[in-house]
Amino acid sequence: MGRSIAEELYSLAFDLLEAEYGRADLGELLGRARSLAKETDYYVSAAVRDARQRAVSWEEVADGAAVSVATARMRWGEAQVMRRLQMRSVERAAARQAPASVPDVRPKEGREGVGRASRQLAAALSQLHQDSGLMIREVAENTELSPSYVSRILSVDRTPSWPVVRQLVEAFGGDPLVLRVLWEMAQGVPPAPQDFIDAATRLNGVLRGLHLAAGCPSAGEVCEQSNGALVQEEVEAILAGSEVPTWETTGRFVTAVGGHPADIRPQWEAVYSTILGACDPAPKLAVPAARQQDDGASSREER
Repeated sequence: MGRSIAEELYSLAFDLLEAEYGRADLGELLGRARSLAKETDYYVSAAVRDARQRAVSWEEVADGAAVSVATARMRWGEAQVMRRLQMRSVERAAARQAPASVPDVRPKEGREGVGRASRQLAAALSQLHQDSGLMIREVAENTELSPSYVSRILSVDRTPSWPVVRQLVEAFGGDPLVLRVLWEMAQGVPPAPQDFIDAATRLNGVLRGLHLAAGCPSAGEVCEQSNGALVQEEVEAILAGSEVPTWETTGRFVTAVGGHPADIRPQWEAVYSTILGACDPAPKLAVPAARQQDDGASSREER
């Protein structure tokens, strides 16, 4: 429970920072801050419950929260926590079902995800450009693009069409497939994968794209950025695409390379949806009650 809410906290905090950079008005900033504070309260309750599920004593909980044991029991007893988390579920369900005319709690969330993907795409292109050793003038000559246009692309001034991205990546000596999903995310609505191989390839591509945007840190450096939550073998397997990581591992990797886990979640879920779809047995067709009665009557008549 705690990890799920922590991911939402990460998203809310990032949105608040984006609003600050975007010079949003005070009302919007304070509204985002209130949402963040409320979600933090929910996180504390979930974290304590998770700890209690792992047999952490009330004394340890009280020590960690800097309160007395009696206060810890009163605030985070099982009944209180579950009632609080149920309230959170109701609030989130109401927000999802709100009519379109009612402003969403985070109306710019979609645009901010697109903005993050645009910046990561530009960072990845800049890293490829740096590794190539080519001057802007040489890139322009090789691609028949103007030097000013190439500069604007690399500085996130504009997101180019896919043919232009592919042309630049090939000029830099890179693999266009690594940046395909990032480019699609920068357009707003990535297409749905067709099968497991397609979904797994897209997930690996976007993870490698984020790694490239982060400057291609070594596996050891990624482990350090994860504060030891990842081991080198996991990072190497992710980059090689030799296995599909769990969401826990995926989220840690994305965070370690400076990405936003919530942006990558749909790509990861697409992989596991194809797995579950392949394993799900064919549904049994229900026979209507009237048909069952008719069949029964027919059987009796035959007898």
